[in-house]
Amino acid sequence: MNKNLLDDILKSMQDNNYKIVELETTTAINERKNGKVFSFNEHVEALIWSLLSNQRPWKGISDNKNNIRKIFHDFDYKYILNTDPDIFTSRLKQIKCGNRAIKKQMQSLNYNINVLLKIEAKYGTIDNYISSDEPHIIAKQISSGCYKLKQIGFPLAMEYLRNVGIDTIKPDVHICRILGSDRLGFSNCSNAKEKEAVEIIKKLSNNSNLSLSEIDYILWQFCADGYAEICTKNQNVNYVEQVRIVIIINNFFINLIYDIIVNEKEPSNLTKFLIEKE
Repeated sequence: MNKNLLDDILKSMQDNNYKIVELETTTAINERKNGKVFSFNEHVEALIWSLLSNQRPWKGISDNKNNIRKIFHDFDYKYILNTDPDIFTSRLKQIKCGNRAIKKQMQSLNYNINVLLKIEAKYGTIDNYISSDEPHIIAKQISSGCYKLKQIGFPLAMEYLRNVGIDTIKPDVHICRILGSDRLGFSNCSNAKEKEAVEIIKKLSNNSNLSLSEIDYILWQFCADGYAEICTKNQNVNYVEQVRIVIIINNFFINLIYDIIVNEKEPSNLTKFLIEKE
């Protein structure tokens, strides 16, 4: 197998003092593939994680997951319904896990949980509902449609679905930027539009046989604060390095089916390979 492409990607990360990490959503996706049905409390948990990820670096949230679980009593929805939302806001701020909308987000929990309860009453389980249509359609319904959740836009809706094991992407600023005309050039816009980003990664997935979440996983870690930080808003590498990385990533996707799928058999081996190479 030609390992040069992955070796170059890893070298770029290592040159930027980056250590490969496996994201939490990988576990949820694998669990769903293996037949897990997510409980109501787990859906509430997934929704809260998506809210907390809004407009801030994820690493600070990830590093405080145990503390956040304690704040929400392991995401017991009955406890959340019966607790003053200002308590959640205050405690999250104390551990520096707030964001610009944290007060409104916590105030929305009561309403949003009741929407989820209505969905459960109609479909039997929330899992039945989120599996009833394509992820982008479900995301549209809960971000702007018949089951609109407060403080949840399309990217956060997609993040919520991924948190409960749905194989999809979160078209956040990092993904939209790297797919744009100034970076990888998959879009004619400098930043790809949210739904355009979903379609672009779908095509990449179809061409490579990699899952949507795996492609999202690679690109996001190249960009995100606290992770590789190679393709940020303000580049922290010189122009030659930027061009080299763009070429590496493009070649990486072009050759994925040969270099990864044909030889490694299972898409999940991509993550294993990257972790082992680190």
